[in-house]
Amino acid sequence: MEKSQSKRLSHKTLVFQGQLLLAAIMASVIGLWLLGLSFWWPVWVALVLGIVVYLAYLYYRRHFFDPIRSIQVAINRVAQGELEERVVLRFTGDPEFVELSEAINAMAEHYALLVEEATRHRNHLNAILSSLVDALVAVDKDLRITMINPAACNLLDITPDSRGRYLLESIRNYDLSQLFQQVLQEEATIVQEIQVFVPQHHIFRAIVSPIRSQRTGRLVGVVAILHDITEQKRLEQMRTDFVANVSHELRTPLTSIKGFVETLKDGAIDDAEASRRFLSIMETESDRMVDLVKNLLELSRLEAPDRSWDLVPVNLSETVRNMADAYYQRAEELDISLNISTEADLPLVKGDATLLRQVIANLLDNALKYTDAEGQVWLSLFNGETGVTVEVQDTGIGIPSRHLDRIFERFYRVDKGRCRQRGGTGLGLAIVKHIVEKHGGTITIESEYGEGTVFTVALPRAEDSPETEAVEKKAAI
Repeated sequence: MEKSQSKRLSHKTLVFQGQLLLAAIMASVIGLWLLGLSFWWPVWVALVLGIVVYLAYLYYRRHFFDPIRSIQVAINRVAQGELEERVVLRFTGDPEFVELSEAINAMAEHYALLVEEATRHRNHLNAILSSLVDALVAVDKDLRITMINPAACNLLDITPDSRGRYLLESIRNYDLSQLFQQVLQEEATIVQEIQVFVPQHHIFRAIVSPIRSQRTGRLVGVVAILHDITEQKRLEQMRTDFVANVSHELRTPLTSIKGFVETLKDGAIDDAEASRRFLSIMETESDRMVDLVKNLLELSRLEAPDRSWDLVPVNLSETVRNMADAYYQRAEELDISLNISTEADLPLVKGDATLLRQVIANLLDNALKYTDAEGQVWLSLFNGETGVTVEVQDTGIGIPSRHLDRIFERFYRVDKGRCRQRGGTGLGLAIVKHIVEKHGGTITIESEYGEGTVFTVALPRAEDSPETEAVEKKAAI
């Protein structure tokens, strides 16, 4: 069909050229016959040639130049992104150019549909990549980055304009680069854990796979999905430490009790003084185990998702007054000065009275336990920004700064020997933190080794309600 159209166009051009040449010859002959060999015949020939050239120009402009120009302009605009542009011919007398313009317009419409579909797929892909919580990084065979998603930018501290750069220029991690290189060489998927230390320490489970061309099947790059398992690893470590700590805490008193039982069986039971001493130690170790199990059960109950919380307006001033006598007596026995102060007109807090009492008791127990004789402990209640602030301060042994970040972890002890000697289980502060957070409050610690420690608990006030007003009236009476 294309050859047929080309032949028709060439035939039409030849016919026009023949007719134009024949007309020029006839006009020249007629002019020579009329003018003879006078002075005017060269002028006549020049005039005829000029007219022929002008007519040829008009013909070619109308039948060739104008259509080609229109087609060229339309194609350039479509190539520049004006997908709605179409070829419009000023003269439609030549069916060949009409068919060509229709073909180009059809091609432009098809191209517009392809671009629209590609844009839709690209937007869909970008939406998927943006919604991924895992980091995605794709590189070509030269390890130049070709694709990254927002999660990768956040987790690996790289920018979206890293596309086109080498992997090590943007992600300065040798292990990850080697993993990509290994996949390029082996052309097989590799799953491996890697650690990244910039901008923060993260542990990733990297799934790195080769990218192959759908048309040729050749390797064209590598894509990696980096799943952040830092928190999972931390929880696994916590679980391992928890089991190890529980086993250790139970093994020590059980070993001690077993040893004394064997000693008593071997004849020490006949020695009344030794028997009493051994039984006293066994009782102390048994009490430690009971406290440990009790604290573990309390932690389990606090963390249970289905536990119901009976939160009511609580007067902390009254709670402290009820606890004061017992702790004054204990402080006197330890030769420690205990000072308790509460501001007037403290607001009520919404919470569980028993648990809030446990918070204050644990903090006071710790303060008295780790303060030497002739030291001082302060318990203060005062108005905070959002409710009531409870502050427990002591002049005890203090905590080195490197331990402060982990002081609320289960079984974490600054000095294990000294803590065990003073009867601590390592769970008290973990319980306190859980209770405070369940009440919507916060707990902070400030300490300097050898100078003392300050625990600050901020609890939100209870909302105004008839129940709150009734408790306030009762407290005022």
